[in-house]
Amino acid sequence: MKSPKNLILICGDEEYLKEQKKKELLDALVTPGSLNYNAFADEAIDANEIGRMSSTLPFFEDHRTILISDSGWTHGAVEDPVLEVFADVPDTTYIILFENEADNGNKLVKLFKEKGEIFRFTSADSKRGKDASAAKTDIRNWARDYLKKEGRNIDGSVLNDLCELTGYDMQNLSTELEKLVCYTFDRPKGSKISPADIDSIVSRTLSDRVFEMMGHKLAGRNAKAVGMLEELFALKNPPMRILYIIVRQYNQAYQLKELKRQGLSDAQIAAKMQIQDWLVRRLNDQTRNISLSELRNGLELCAEMETKVKNGDMPDRLAVEIVMTS
Repeated sequence: MKSPKNLILICGDEEYLKEQKKKELLDALVTPGSLNYNAFADEAIDANEIGRMSSTLPFFEDHRTILISDSGWTHGAVEDPVLEVFADVPDTTYIILFENEADNGNKLVKLFKEKGEIFRFTSADSKRGKDASAAKTDIRNWARDYLKKEGRNIDGSVLNDLCELTGYDMQNLSTELEKLVCYTFDRPKGSKISPADIDSIVSRTLSDRVFEMMGHKLAGRNAKAVGMLEELFALKNPPMRILYIIVRQYNQAYQLKELKRQGLSDAQIAAKMQIQDWLVRRLNDQTRNISLSELRNGLELCAEMETKVKNGDMPDRLAVEIVMTS
């Protein structure tokens, strides 16, 4: 890695890439056990102490390194005493700011842009249009390469399902990939990750909550469904991931209703749809008082909203809200 400038800002909402960059910089700048490395975070951040340390010569090394996490100084207004700390940092000190939000108009961000360097990592779910599509493609390729290095293969459709279920947050996806590799550890090299593997391993917390939410909607309890949707948003679940699961449930409900119309038994439906018996029972309960045409209308609305979001004609959150309130 080339020598970095001595003012470094790492920011954005893609935690995995941020952590990777932080590790890369610290590995390059900090000797294990060094007395010239200090870290500050949250309430332990003292601008005066940081200023004192940054101006102190390193002890038996050519530089000192200071890591400051979650200061909040790069978002909104910043006080002059804080700016003064960074205005004249000596070449013998490296300061790394590790933040979530960084406003381009913020005075400290402008200072880092002028005198240092900024690494901004934005999650795929925060991007729009072609940028979002390109980011998601890159993440899918990264996930495929990750599995390949671990001796596993995965079909494109299965990989898409995995990414949609976990979301395109690389930190979360990397955890699920690691779990899948461990789960299939005793299989021959080159074995494929199957849909059944994903069903067994990938966290279903969001799926379960969306299933319950859809149960309220299909039963006409729209207020309850919308309340649950707001809770999911409050937990920072990406709207398009929620929409993906809604579409999947609509598809399951429609398929089950159609097979029931054809006279198939619950056991036959479970085999045909390749789902568990308990899920057939839950879907039966949810679709008892709703028609095929209503389910088809719901799917068409989801497709319309998804297209508008991808074309940049509508915010993703509003699109999901329309699906749940219509």
